[in-house]
Amino acid sequence: MKQDEQIVMTTISKRKAIFFSVILSIASVLVCLLASEIFLTIRYKREHARIESAYEGRDLCSKRSDYPELIYTRIPGECDTNTHGFRGTDYGYDKKNGVFRIVVIGDSVAEGQGVDYQDRFAQVLERNLNRLTKGKEENVEVIVLAQTGYSTTQELFLLEQEAFQYSPDLIIWSYVLNDPAHPVYHNANGQLGLYYFKPVFHVANFVSRKLFEINERRKGANCETEYHARLHCVYWDQVASNIEKIADISEKSRIPMIFLIHPIFEENGSFDDYSLASLHAELGATATAAGLPVVDVLSAYRSHSANEFTQPSINGWFDWWHPNKEGHRIVADYLVEYILSAGYPAFAPR
Repeated sequence: MKQDEQIVMTTISKRKAIFFSVILSIASVLVCLLASEIFLTIRYKREHARIESAYEGRDLCSKRSDYPELIYTRIPGECDTNTHGFRGTDYGYDKKNGVFRIVVIGDSVAEGQGVDYQDRFAQVLERNLNRLTKGKEENVEVIVLAQTGYSTTQELFLLEQEAFQYSPDLIIWSYVLNDPAHPVYHNANGQLGLYYFKPVFHVANFVSRKLFEINERRKGANCETEYHARLHCVYWDQVASNIEKIADISEKSRIPMIFLIHPIFEENGSFDDYSLASLHAELGATATAAGLPVVDVLSAYRSHSANEFTQPSINGWFDWWHPNKEGHRIVADYLVEYILSAGYPAFAPR
């Protein structure tokens, strides 16, 4: 009997030891996680302060968005920003009878960074199309839903949540070759994504970022080193999926969408020997197969040098992405040519 009691006591003691060992292990893990969270929070605040210092004296014109998907947006009413938080004319959601509305979705190229907003391709397009409808019942409004540095994921949110409130007759998806970039983990937005992004848990975000970087290195092992080509090589499945999603939204909403592709500017290069022509062809073929009409600005830029359409260098930095006033004009003219050939009723001959 005593031997049985001893066995029971020994078993209980072992279970207690295991229990306390588990509790101690859990407590140790929690302490480590808490310490890591505190450390990463402090590092986040320091990084935030560093970025803030770098922008000291410059008007960011932006704020943290109320929608986590967007991360940041413009401040309504400041820096040429309308009441909806976008640069440009303040069109209301309600559309007047006889108005043909075009919504442009994009990033800083569509927003018109570096040029007066009246000189960006959307507004030139609006003026040119209105000349064509002069004397007719229709008039044209071009509404730009674009933010500096936005990636495709953010632009899809604008398409689904904002664009259709304007009752558009046509949507132009303005695609730039850095659009597949991650809005936080890549720096395609001048650190705006990093500045305004606030993770719920810093440890979880740290792990997520490391896994993201490991996966990118693995997928990019055999990709080109050129930034835009590599970006599309690594994330091509995501790019193709997003193009199909855009086409699916167009089909379900019964609103036509144009897939507008902008080339980058290669310093001292000519568009006749443009190094990313094959990427444009692949993007165009993918969009066409998904059912989206494609307007590739590369065709309009042919026989020109990149320097004809680039903005002046700032402190020796060459701008790869943003066309000057003349570049925007050519984009607008090319879009007018396509829209007229597409046979939209508002622009048909009377």
